[in-house]
Amino acid sequence: MVWPFEGGISLEECNTSEIFKILDAAGELSLQELVAYLQSFLIENKANWMEENFNFVYQTSFENNSFLELQKYCTDLISKEPAKIFKSPNYFSILENLLISLIQNDYLQMSEVQVWEQVIKWGLARNPELPSDFTNYSKNDSKL
Repeated sequence: MVWPFEGGISLEECNTSEIFKILDAAGELSLQELVAYLQSFLIENKANWMEENFNFVYQTSFENNSFLELQKYCTDLISKEPAKIFKSPNYFSILENLLISLIQNDYLQMSEVQVWEQVIKWGLARNPELPSDFTNYSKNDSKL
């Protein structure tokens, strides 16, 4: 896929992190045609990378209101395949506000028990000093 603008570059030759840097700059400069093109390219060609780096993609998508296609991609992925996010190697590094946003998704296809188990795992990974047997938690321990 070649950039459809004069003096374009081939995005296939760029690594995905570079494409996100270009997307961020295009968003800052309000280059909406370029933003739309880059989002489409990422979704069509870099889905595996985006799933492996979901935390980064999810956070980036909501940092700029013009990244609507990426926001939709992330929301759809959360809804349809939540296990991909919760089993991601980067899951435990997700920021608290993003985790809250994930678990508040009305279309999340997981039971409340499964969601709770993921929240506990996240909390324990981020706070290894807590006892792993959560049945013995005090009120103070419940603030993961």
